[in-house]
Amino acid sequence: MRRPLFFLLLLALAACKRKSDVASPTIDFGPGDGFSYLNNYYQPSGPQDATDWASDAVWTEQEKALFPRIDFDLNGPQRPELFVYSRIYPNPGRFTTYQVMAKDRGSFSISKYAVQIVLVDKNYSIVMQQGPIVFPYGFSLPIDYEFMKLHPSERYRLYYVLYAKDGLVCKGHGDIRYDE
Repeated sequence: MRRPLFFLLLLALAACKRKSDVASPTIDFGPGDGFSYLNNYYQPSGPQDATDWASDAVWTEQEKALFPRIDFDLNGPQRPELFVYSRIYPNPGRFTTYQVMAKDRGSFSISKYAVQIVLVDKNYSIVMQQGPIVFPYGFSLPIDYEFMKLHPSERYRLYYVLYAKDGLVCKGHGDIRYDE
């Protein structure tokens, strides 16, 4: 009588999964190299990824969780009429510059817009967070991958949220690669 109970217990234990057995989500960078090649002058210098540095309509709960301090709906309406661009160049590279630009809304203010950026690895682990950074309409941030101890030839994703006092302007991502 004990043997069937013992075998049932073994079957039940075998069916259990440990948390470490469950695969963690990874980023799908897309086809090919999965990022847009850009030179020092933000000019295309190889294959391009149309999903990079463009507005993302809907983010997953995991992506929204990267911005816990934002108190408005990240999947709410965006205002493309206020957005000019968001980009990083060169890509790939060792040292790059992230830039975001919004349109001047006419009234003088040094705090028209704010941006938050989060750089993650392929497993959504946060590598760097910046912001909110407040600016009138344009902002540049130098990023030194070697200083940040990123791994050469690996891809990373930079998420950004641009907003004004009255809410979301745009959000998106860009895939990047660190090369020595």
